[in-house]
Amino acid sequence: MRSVLNWFVLGFGLLASASSFAESGSYKVVAMSAIDFKSIETNDGSLASGHMTTVSTVSEGSGILKTGMVGTGDCIVQVVTHSSGKDISATCSMHYVDLESKLFMSFDRKSGDIATSGAKGDGLGKIVGGTGKLSGISGSCAYTIKYIDANRSVTMQDCNYSL
Repeated sequence: MRSVLNWFVLGFGLLASASSFAESGSYKVVAMSAIDFKSIETNDGSLASGHMTTVSTVSEGSGILKTGMVGTGDCIVQVVTHSSGKDISATCSMHYVDLESKLFMSFDRKSGDIATSGAKGDGLGKIVGGTGKLSGISGSCAYTIKYIDANRSVTMQDCNYSL
């Protein structure tokens, strides 16, 4: 009985320590996007919302997200313009073909402009989950977006994650 208890304690200890070896890594992404905005006037400014499609490539990667991987994505973008400036947010679902998995992200920024030629801005993205091989992922991404024109943009992300 004592040896069974010892094996149970040893097994439990190994299982507990395995969870402390969660994978982590970093990656950089370059994404090209196209968006179609619709807007309305509001009491204090305007509200614009749109659907954005994106194609991306991992330009540098360690861990599960490796250099050269490609992805496609869909985002819903919302821009609230008010007397204090702009609040820009996006919720995205990215499909990484090589992993047969999806990555879910949210982006927020309160600086820069949007949807005009030469507009740009910096913000913070959050990795909020995933499917398949990316199930349980979390992390964050500093990003910079630059608009080619009102409907097309290029985004560069520098991300850290744990899985």
